[in-house]
Amino acid sequence: MPLHDPPVHFARVRQILQGEASEPRPSAKITFVLRALFTGETDTEISPRGFVVRFAGGGAIPYVSEAAPAMLLALLARAQICPQGQALAFRLEDEDGYALTGIPDAARWVWLVPGEDVVLVSLRRPTSAGPPPAEPSPLPLPSKLKKLYAHLAQPLACPHCARTSSVYRATQDAWVCGGPRCGQSFSPPHRVRALAELRDDAGETVRETTARPKIYR
Repeated sequence: MPLHDPPVHFARVRQILQGEASEPRPSAKITFVLRALFTGETDTEISPRGFVVRFAGGGAIPYVSEAAPAMLLALLARAQICPQGQALAFRLEDEDGYALTGIPDAARWVWLVPGEDVVLVSLRRPTSAGPPPAEPSPLPLPSKLKKLYAHLAQPLACPHCARTSSVYRATQDAWVCGGPRCGQSFSPPHRVRALAELRDDAGETVRETTARPKIYR
């Protein structure tokens, strides 16, 4: 992720998610970025430090933050949604995704989680008719890694034994408590899961982390 992107672009992203009206400006650059978001299933982080799209299997591509505001405007305009600073979940049909990207079979569930420090955008293929569930399913982890661990900036309490820890074993569907008398799995909140730093059992970082967001209203 670029470390010196102008923070003005993140400020513009927050203004858009607070409901400031503006018309998206179509461009080849924005279409390129949207095609990346619609490549399978993705998690995107937008922060003052930059803009990165993460893919199933652990891959990630950074983009310049300049594209983030127009990308969000295009998604919201297609969904005919005017946000008011709250988290959003909505559905885009095949024709919507195709109009944005030119990609067929582009129906997606979309989640937008605005925060003071980071904005999360998740896209998943619908698995049923109707609107998306409250939170997206986790992206599949890299298959070549036998063990992954989620490292947190702030300790998280296990919902089963109440033991707090800043490190949890990460599987595709859940985290596993490392307490000697627990070892039970649980599904962490989406924001916590998305912002954790994943490392393999050799200590190598699988993906970058950012500060935990504070949801604004």
